[in-house]
Amino acid sequence: PSAPTASLPTPPAVGGGLSDKELLDRVQEAAFRYFWDGAHPASGMALERSSAPDTVSSGGTGFGVAATVVATERGWITRAAAVERLNQLTTFLEKADRFHGAWPHWLHGATGKAIAFGTNDDGGDLVETSYLVYGLLMAESYFTGNNPAETALRQRIGRLWAGVEWDWYAPS
Repeated sequence: PSAPTASLPTPPAVGGGLSDKELLDRVQEAAFRYFWDGAHPASGMALERSSAPDTVSSGGTGFGVAATVVATERGWITRAAAVERLNQLTTFLEKADRFHGAWPHWLHGATGKAIAFGTNDDGGDLVETSYLVYGLLMAESYFTGNNPAETALRQRIGRLWAGVEWDWYAPS
């Protein structure tokens, strides 16, 4: 015997009469704008919303980098603006505190100095670093233009991710 089927109420309309595609487009662009418009002015990194004003998140920044690639492809920002922001960001990351190549969970957005995540936090956060590197590798694969700005970006990203000592964090 088959299970009885209940009659479910029709969910209320969302999005002010927008089609599903229009609503999804707006949500996607709003997600991008969160990272783009809310980035720390000195570093270009994603602000940590639950901490001091100059605290930025390494993992959140990775999501912001991925959103920047999507925004470029969708035409929400120019390619040149995206590359400029990502060059700012990667230049900052080159100088930021690292621990066996991994970035801490939080950094000071103007100085790049580590901000402890908790009382037992003494350095790199491999999970957050993984999110950051994921976004950077996505950008490296997308921005393949044969011009100085995109070439410099790819080279910088290559050095950054290669500098993470992934094996140091693995159990022996």
